[in-house]
Amino acid sequence: MNIEVLLFANLKDVNDDSVNNYEVNKNLFEVNNFEAKKGQMFFLADSENTDWSTLIVGTGGCESEYDYVNLGAKIGKKIGKNSDIKLVQKAKNLDIYSIEFGLSISTYSFDEFKSEKSSSIDFKVIDSDYSEEIQNKIQSIFWVRDMVNYPALTKSPEFFQEKVEDLVGGLDINLTIFDEKWILENNMGGVAGVAQGSERAPKFLVGEYNPNAEKQIALIGKGVLFDSGGLSLKSPSGMETMKSDMAGAATAWGIIALVAKQKVDIGLKVYTPIVENMPSGSAIRPGDVLNMRNGKTIEVMNTDAEGRLIMADALAYASESSPNIICDVATLTGAAYVALGVEIGAVFSNNNSTLEDFLNSNLDGFENYHSLPLEKSYKSLIKSNIADMKNSGGRFGGAITAALLLEEFVNDIDWVHLDIAGPGRSRSSSAIYPEGGTGFGVLGYFNFLLDQSKN
Repeated sequence: MNIEVLLFANLKDVNDDSVNNYEVNKNLFEVNNFEAKKGQMFFLADSENTDWSTLIVGTGGCESEYDYVNLGAKIGKKIGKNSDIKLVQKAKNLDIYSIEFGLSISTYSFDEFKSEKSSSIDFKVIDSDYSEEIQNKIQSIFWVRDMVNYPALTKSPEFFQEKVEDLVGGLDINLTIFDEKWILENNMGGVAGVAQGSERAPKFLVGEYNPNAEKQIALIGKGVLFDSGGLSLKSPSGMETMKSDMAGAATAWGIIALVAKQKVDIGLKVYTPIVENMPSGSAIRPGDVLNMRNGKTIEVMNTDAEGRLIMADALAYASESSPNIICDVATLTGAAYVALGVEIGAVFSNNNSTLEDFLNSNLDGFENYHSLPLEKSYKSLIKSNIADMKNSGGRFGGAITAALLLEEFVNDIDWVHLDIAGPGRSRSSSAIYPEGGTGFGVLGYFNFLLDQSKN
C-alpha cells in the first residue's frame, strides 16, 4: 500500500496546489471539519490513475517532540497496515524526524503467548534521511518492552542472559556473565541476600563498549525479575505487575546496544544484577544485616525495599573502576510516581552540573524528566542503630531516602540516578504506549550519553 501523508499546520497551507484534485475533494475538508489541528486526519478519495492514497493530517498546535511523536503514532494507527509512506510537508518547521519515529513506535505488539498472532506491521518512509537511526532506537525500545512483558515464570536468570546474548551478538560489546559463586566471593551481600529466598540462582551481567574511549560511563540497571516483596510480602494485587521490576536492567542493555549501533564515541560499561525476590525458609528477614561490596552494612527493615540492596553492590563495584560518571536506572520506588505521576522520570544527582546536563539533553523531549532533591537532612531517616544504615526510611520521602542510600555506594563520583517506577510501565494503552513495558529511559540516557561524547 502506498500512502502520501500531507501535513498541514493551518488552513492557509491548503490551496489549489496542495492536494491532487483539490477542487474535486475540497468539500471533504469541510465534511471532515478539518481545521489542521494536531491529530485531525482523514483519507481523501483515491484519485484516478494513481497508485497512491492520500492521508490529510493536521499538525497545528504541535510544540514538543512528544507532540510530534504522538502525532506520528496516531498516523501509524490510522494507516494500520504495511505501507510505503511519503511524508509531504505543507507547513514550515515541522519535526519530521519525530513524526517518522512515531510511525515506527506505533507498530509494537506483544503476542508471544496468544494463540492467534497479530500480523506485524512495517512502515517504510520514502526518501527518509533518518530511517537507520530511528530503527536502531526502535529495536532497543521494543527489546526492552518485550523483556518487561515476558511473564516471570518464563523470565529466569538464564532466560534473561540468553536474551542479552542475542541482543549484543555481533555488536562491539564484550559480555561477561558471573554466577552465584562469584557474587558470594566478591562480597555482594545485597545481591546474594535478596536472591537467597528464590530457588533460581542469581547472575551478574557486565557489558563493555569502547573501553579505550577518553570518557568512560558506568550504567547500572536493577534486575529483579519478579518481586513478591520477600517475607515483607506484597498484596496479591501488588504482585500482579511485578514481572516488570527488571525494567531497569533491560533498559541498561537496550541503551548499550543502541550506543554500539550508533558508534557513539564514548566508553560505556553496563552492570546488571539479576535476581528474584521470593519468600521462603531461606529468605532474608526484617532485622537481618547485610555486608555490602564496599564494606558498609545495611539493616534490612523491609524485604520489599530490595532493589536498592542489589543496586548498592553494583554501584560500589562499578565505582571501583573510577568512571567519569556513574549512572543507574531502576523501577525503584512507588514514592517516585506518587510525587511525579506515572509519565515523568525522577532524576537525582550528586552534582548540579551533571544533573543540568541530563535534563538539558532531554529538554522538551519525547521522554519527560524532573529532578528531585538529595535532601541531606533525610539521611537521619535511614540511620540504623546496629548497622551503617537501614534499607527503608519509612513512608514519607521514599524516593529521596532510597536515593540517599544509593549515594553511599558511588564513591564521590559524579552520579545520575533515574527512578522509572512510574513511566517504566504503561497502565493503559495509547498509540505510543500499549499497556505494559514502555522502554522509557532508553532515549533519555542515549541523549545524555550522546551529549557527553561531544564534551
